Amino acid sequence: MKMSSIFAAFIVAVVTLPSTAQTTRIGTFDKRSIVVAYYRSPQWAEVLEAKLAELKQAKATGDTKKAEELEAWGKAHQETAHRQLAGDAPINNIFDALKPALPEIARKAQVSNIVMDPPRTGPGIQIVDVTDQLLDWLKADARTRSIIKDLREK
Repeated sequence: MKMSSIFAAFIVAVVTLPSTAQTTRIGTFDKRSIVVAYYRSPQWAEVLEAKLAELKQAKATGDTKKAEELEAWGKAHQETAHRQLAGDAPINNIFDALKPALPEIARKAQVSNIVMDPPRTGPGIQIVDVTDQLLDWLKADARTRSIIKDLREK
């Protein structure tokens, strides 16, 4: 009987020992959702408004070279957005635009950092989805969130 009590005490002690393994929490996000939200965001709208104002000015002053450059810029960015949404182009420009928000979102989500591509999972690594926090920062409206929901269900 005494031996079983000692064994039981040993089991309880082992089970209650604090774990020495540290878990690293890494934030990641759904790229397609962020592509949609970014190109529908106030941040992108500001960029477009500035470019459209430049285009209007170029046309008003007869600067056809500048107007052509701006029209080509618009076409190229439209194509890039489509390719990014399809997953055929990197989203570095979007990730760069998100960088001011990343430290605060990482702090709130209690992650060590936020990355575009989730690392391999394994012992000590926990992946945390921060898509919703990024959507909040991008000021995604109800229509944008509905589009994203439909995309994610497909």
